[in-house]
Formats: sequence, structure tokens, C-alpha cells
Amino acid sequence: MGKTTPIDAPEIKERRGFLTTLLTLGTLGASYGLFGLISTRFLHPSRAQGQKTKMFVGFTSDVPPLASIQFTTPRGERFLLTNTGADGDPYQAFSSLCPHLGCKVHWEGQEQHFVCPCHGGIFDAEGRPQAGPPAKENQHLKRCEIVVEGSSLYAMVDVT
Repeated sequence: MGKTTPIDAPEIKERRGFLTTLLTLGTLGASYGLFGLISTRFLHPSRAQGQKTKMFVGFTSDVPPLASIQFTTPRGERFLLTNTGADGDPYQAFSSLCPHLGCKVHWEGQEQHFVCPCHGGIFDAEGRPQAGPPAKENQHLKRCEIVVEGSSLYAMVDVT
């Protein structure tokens, strides 16, 4: 029969030590590599920043003069699409959140302005502050571009 080698033989210890070292270095290398990949993706996202796409929000018949409707973007932002009744470009969209403290803003068609009832904030039809804390701090409503194609209304929204 063949000669058996004891488990404590120097050749076996060398092989075991080599495999343990190789496994440890491989695990550390993979961990550092994964950390580097995640860090790179965080610091340099592959998505194009500032890219916008058209999102259907309604028909012109849905928003008669001096009325407004609310829509939500894929990112969860809420906007008021308003028909100011103005000549030329009557459709405007502004955030339905007041820039002061985030209260809900609504459109008052007869007065042609947006109102934040929490602190008396008033914004004109262009989203510019007219009264209350937003006027003191010069905080405008966030605008969303609206595109009219025939009788369809589209919002230009961020895809990122």
C-alpha cells in the first residue's frame, strides 16, 4: 500500500497556508473592488443630468380659462397646470408647494393669482411672490414648461 502523510506534515501546512492566504486576498480584493464600483457610480452617475421628456397632462378642454388642474411628475412633484386666459401662451404650470414652508398652494382664477393660505403668501400668474413670507424672501414658485400640441398639453419633466 501507499504511504500516508500525517495531517501535520510540513507540505500540507504549506498548502493550507497558501490557500488560506489566497482566499483572504481574493475576498479583500473583491470587497475593495465592489466598494470602488459603488463609490464611482455614486460620484459619477451614468444617467444624463437635466434631461427632460414630454409627459401628457391633459387636453386644452380640461383646463378652461381661469381654471387649473393638478398633475404629478414621475419623480412625485406636484404641479398646478393653469389657464390664465392670457393671449398667446395662457397655459402655465407651477409647483403646488409654497417655497416658504411647503404648504399647498391653490389658484384663484378671478384674482389671477396663487395663494398659500398657511402664511398669507400670494404669487402672481407668473409665479412671482407678491405678499407674505415668500415676497419678503423673494421665493418664486417652481415652474414646469408646458408644450401645447394641437389640443394636447404636455409637461416637460426631468427623467432623472
